[in-house]
Amino acid sequence: MNRSRLLVPIALGVAALAGSCTDVCQCPTRAVAVEFDSLPFPAVVSGDSLRDSLGLVAPLRALALNAAGALISDAAVQYIALDSGLTIDASGRVTAQGRGGTVRIVASVNSLQSIARTLEITRRPDTVVATSARDTTLLFTIPDSALRNVTGMLGVKLVTGDSSGGVTTTGGWLVSYQVFFQGAALSPSDTTRASLWNDGTRVTSLDTTTSDGAAGRRLRVRSLLLPTKPDSFIVIATVRYRGAQLRGSPVRFVIRTQPR
Repeated sequence: MNRSRLLVPIALGVAALAGSCTDVCQCPTRAVAVEFDSLPFPAVVSGDSLRDSLGLVAPLRALALNAAGALISDAAVQYIALDSGLTIDASGRVTAQGRGGTVRIVASVNSLQSIARTLEITRRPDTVVATSARDTTLLFTIPDSALRNVTGMLGVKLVTGDSSGGVTTTGGWLVSYQVFFQGAALSPSDTTRASLWNDGTRVTSLDTTTSDGAAGRRLRVRSLLLPTKPDSFIVIATVRYRGAQLRGSPVRFVIRTQPR
């Protein structure tokens, strides 16, 4: 038997398979991954379109990547709602019809599908109110102490009158906090004098209201760079809908500081 006659077809077959894999996997317009990392905003108001933090209508955005990790700019991404309560058009624009609850959304390209992102359908926010004292005193320690030089929660609550049962709370809404010291706004990245914390120790100036409409941040001061005489920080909490501040916004907290 002539072994070379058997080897030639096998070799040709392997080459064909390799060429096929190259065509399918390496084609720059062929998506091999879908990234759907975030939503324009964590909530959409019932009867309205999904908007960003500036109040502008914001379609969903996912990224389709080829095998080289490059973006496929004209990929036909489809967005699918796994639960009822909203519709998504071909451009990714979301419109809510439901009166409440959460909806899972995935992005799909060809047979690929992203992980699900959860969007909350909420009532129209009307008013923001403080849930903690607006004027407090913090006695800080020297040397600095991460445990003692922290305020209580500077809390707010978001409420709405868009309910047949009267005023209720609005969850899933962004609240932005800003710190001022000696008349100047402190950058969120500047933690030399003070920073805003969540419930734990993570530095962040944004919070999302919980299902009961509550949000809050703690002010952590750095005592080594503070004046030894009494001074004060101002923290403001701002909430917007469609670009306009809600009634009661901004909420202003005054934290008077002095060494123990």
